[in-house]
Amino acid sequence: MTEDEVPPVEEKLPEPRPRRWWVVGIVLVVAGALLATFVPGLLPREGTSSGTGFVVAEGGYVLTAAHVVRGATEITVYQEGRGYAASVAALSTDHDLALLSTADAPPMSVAVLAQGWPEFGDTVITVGHPAGSAHPTARSTSVAGVGWWAVGPEGAVLRDLIATQDPFRRGYSGAPLVNDRGQVVGVVTGSVTSTSGKELGFAVSIQRAADWLADRGMTLPLATGDLIAPLDEAEVVSRINPSVLRVEARFPPGTR
Repeated sequence: MTEDEVPPVEEKLPEPRPRRWWVVGIVLVVAGALLATFVPGLLPREGTSSGTGFVVAEGGYVLTAAHVVRGATEITVYQEGRGYAASVAALSTDHDLALLSTADAPPMSVAVLAQGWPEFGDTVITVGHPAGSAHPTARSTSVAGVGWWAVGPEGAVLRDLIATQDPFRRGYSGAPLVNDRGQVVGVVTGSVTSTSGKELGFAVSIQRAADWLADRGMTLPLATGDLIAPLDEAEVVSRINPSVLRVEARFPPGTR
């Protein structure tokens, strides 16, 4: 090497900085939370449904409407402010009926079920939880027809329906429709508008419900009302109230 030659200098490249992917993850999570908070509806949320049910057999068996609980990941029934986990024991969209099991609940009063149909013009009372109200509310109406059919909330053709002069508010689905002897004659399914433009309420007859459950090995005792004197509305409500429950269901995000 001559004096004029300069020895080559090896250039040392800087070491790459470690990539902190967790920082990016945190930023994305925070950004998503902020967007979900300030832009409602941007991200799918867990769906909920509220209705009513009533005890039909010892052991914590509760009858309600199928459209209230179908597809639910979690079901809770409430009585006097206390909640109990429930699961679907049987369900039929063709009847809009669902049988719930509440194995962990304490013994509850079983509703008395009527044998036979109500007649046109009979006074009937429903006790339910409109709009998810904590306390049951009674509503009196009259029978507008029996043996009717209609398209149910989920598109199925429902038969053996009891029509009522007045429609039912949201939250009454699954509630008992009771005659003036305190006996359940139907299970509320919803409301429809007739061809004349009048809105009517509908309930699946308890006869249809009893036949459906009998096919599944559960026999419901049906009582005759011939030997029972008619009761006033307060007495009817007092008899059915202990059997009525609020039903709350949760569904996967984006399904409802």
